[in-house]
Amino acid sequence: MIRNEMLPILDKLIDCCVPEENKKAVSDLIANEKHHYMEPHHRRPILTGLWEIGQAVKKQQVLEITYERMKEPRQVQRRVWPVGIMFSEYYFYLTAFLEDKSNFENPDDLFPTIYRIDRIQNFKVLDEHFRIPYSGRFEEGEFRKRVQFMYGGRLERLRFHYSGPSLESVLDRLPTAKVISQDAEGWMIEAEVFGKGIEMWLRSQGQYITECQEVSHG
Repeated sequence: MIRNEMLPILDKLIDCCVPEENKKAVSDLIANEKHHYMEPHHRRPILTGLWEIGQAVKKQQVLEITYERMKEPRQVQRRVWPVGIMFSEYYFYLTAFLEDKSNFENPDDLFPTIYRIDRIQNFKVLDEHFRIPYSGRFEEGEFRKRVQFMYGGRLERLRFHYSGPSLESVLDRLPTAKVISQDAEGWMIEAEVFGKGIEMWLRSQGQYITECQEVSHG
């Protein structure tokens, strides 16, 4: 969040949640962090939009959005079914199903599209409702286990060999990962993930990833 949104939230938390006799001590503890707080480069207020979008999710109302794409700097218009708001890697995201996938690059995708909320230039909550059966409802926790850096895409199963010093760092980064074998050099690990975001993390591990292959699509 930008400073004008973040700092008042911190002040309200201290005012409401900290006993009176401890308020000065807590305020002193976080004063340096507040002074050096770095707001995101988009510098856009998002709190009002978050609340309105959250209400649309709760009431299952259709959204019309104007979105600035990241791959190619241009704006696109979308009608979407909003199903969740998530936070990851410094940003808030809207997860939503496209109402019309006829011109979508992956029309057979059964999973929601991810939109960075600060890139939504404007939106309108329509007086139209959508229905998703309870059995097919979107569950943010399960989705989060399988998506890395908020890069969407098809559900895939990857297998890679890891020879680094900390197996726990891999298992914590990939909640769906499991060790399927072990040898003198490391571990063979399999994980179920959405899209190609995981490739960013795997590449960052350099010499510790000695083999990586896509096993199958989900």
